[in-house]
Amino acid sequence: MRNVFILSFLVVLVFQGALSQQKSDSLTVDLSELQVNANRNKLYSEMGRILTIIDKSEISRSAVQSIDQLLDYVAGIDIRQRGTNTTQADISIRGGSFDQVLVLLNGVNITDPQTGHFNLDIPLNLSDVSRIEILQGSSARVLGPNAFSGAINIVTESSAKKTLNAELTGGSYSTFGQSVSGNFGTNKLHTFASLNHKSSKGYMANTDFNFSNAFVQSTLNTKNAGKFNLQLAGQLKDFGANGFYSLKYPNQRENTKTYFTSLDWSLTKGKFMFTSQVNWRRHHDRYELDHNIEGGYKYHMTDVTGGKLSASYLSNIGKTTLGFNLRNEHIFSTALGNTMSNPDSLAIPYEPNLFFKKSYNRTVYSGMFDHSLSLGKWYLSVGFATSYSADFKSTTYGGIDLGYFITRDMKVYASANSATRLPTFTDLFFVNPAQKGNPLLKPEQSQTIEIGTKINQLHWGLNADIYYRMGKNVIDWVKLTSASAKYEAMNLSSINALGGDITAEYRFKGVFIKKLSVGYSYLTLDKAAVGFDSKYALDYLKNKVTVTIDHSIFRKLSASWKLAYQNRSGTYDANTVIGKPAIMTNYSPYFLLDGRLLWTEKHFDVFGDVNNILNVKFADYGGLTQPGVNFNVGIRLKL
Repeated sequence: MRNVFILSFLVVLVFQGALSQQKSDSLTVDLSELQVNANRNKLYSEMGRILTIIDKSEISRSAVQSIDQLLDYVAGIDIRQRGTNTTQADISIRGGSFDQVLVLLNGVNITDPQTGHFNLDIPLNLSDVSRIEILQGSSARVLGPNAFSGAINIVTESSAKKTLNAELTGGSYSTFGQSVSGNFGTNKLHTFASLNHKSSKGYMANTDFNFSNAFVQSTLNTKNAGKFNLQLAGQLKDFGANGFYSLKYPNQRENTKTYFTSLDWSLTKGKFMFTSQVNWRRHHDRYELDHNIEGGYKYHMTDVTGGKLSASYLSNIGKTTLGFNLRNEHIFSTALGNTMSNPDSLAIPYEPNLFFKKSYNRTVYSGMFDHSLSLGKWYLSVGFATSYSADFKSTTYGGIDLGYFITRDMKVYASANSATRLPTFTDLFFVNPAQKGNPLLKPEQSQTIEIGTKINQLHWGLNADIYYRMGKNVIDWVKLTSASAKYEAMNLSSINALGGDITAEYRFKGVFIKKLSVGYSYLTLDKAAVGFDSKYALDYLKNKVTVTIDHSIFRKLSASWKLAYQNRSGTYDANTVIGKPAIMTNYSPYFLLDGRLLWTEKHFDVFGDVNNILNVKFADYGGLTQPGVNFNVGIRLKL
């Protein structure tokens, strides 16, 4: 709590300092123009909140090989890795669970209804990503259900500029990667396409992996009919899952296949703006609790079909938006759902003479209204949304964002928003020797209030926020006694979160150091795991510190370093023997140091990464130890 008071004091000091520097001519900002552009091109308007953006330049300098590693650089985000190179990793924002984060690819919701463990099955190489947009806090009234604790939008961009890129990488544990991508076309019609593959023998037994991705994005610009954007993607993943879901089962293994397509349309006519979208995503999952047991597979095939339509009108009193969204979520499975009336009627794809036994379907209808207004130094956005499904009935949520621009580059803001999140199929139906779902679960609900500031000067910047989230019916997997054999899915009565984040950055000019940034996050929950063990909701990152330094070495040679400290609250069962009582163990805090050397030429880059330089033994989840010191080298051709 003391740390939150310190952070509050810092925010107040920032407000006062900004006010003392205010000039009489510094407030002539065309906020209405900014308002339109922010909503049209980005995940969420920056006018009344903080939208964190990781751009292409920062990606190229970071000592990371995957999207999850990159996100771990951001204050307020907790990445719990089970393996390397996005084998599997869970995203948590502000202490929320991995099921409470909405993930989008170029603005299309790709969140998996089976389980949030698959939300980072992104069919891209990291070098294909143009930028990542991160909104921390609830955004459900604009983005829809499940944007509970935050949202992440991964962006690629097709361009009329003709490019061809190729990348080769290799590193520890016989890890090798190959990637080729390029842009071609004209200003009217252009396409971005990417193919990549990565494999590894793994850093310990049964952590090997083999991944392949294919992605195509085509954009058509017309004079009168608007802009069309088509995406086609596929991903194949096969990996050893040693201890991923329980340390008692080191021989777990998983194979997934993901197929995805979407078509977006947007049109501006005078003061009207129209957008529409249709999308489809199929995810196959073959899971083995013990790879050594013959026929121990569980099969799941999840289909998500969605469509949405929105219309906005600009007037003298601001921008008014109405939207409607439909999302159908369906699963065929051997384990999840209700027993099929004819269980041997649908064969499992890619598996001869095997059939699905269960299925489940739900359709979620959502409508939203939002109005935003800029008036002098002030910005206001207010709205609400309502969702309906047959199993969970209707839920209404909404909120307000209020921003005040002290100068063009300094703002303070306050927001209050509510959200809801439906149980996943795993929450409802999953059963194995270690876990048991609950078909009677209720949707989660939350109300969040937040204040903060954002400053972006020529050489320095600062983001700071304080938030309080009140959670109701929060879903967690809990073990009621130390002798319990299983974790059971339950609605906890309430969990309230109090926290804050602060990130400061200084950009040097004409000196050896190019950029220095420091981030700190603090979080506390008002419920402790007393009398039971919490698998997810009460295991959270209490303190996180990141220090990043970019500097030059010689001409085209530069380096980037990241030092991170993480202190996690919660416990895990360290027992690895089936049938033995739990051994509840506290997480240990740890430091991590990563570094990248980068040589940049016009037509190629050469880089070398060393991760976990201090060779620290650590675990993000349970007692699942992550790799010690390891390296990765690569060359990227830019033609």
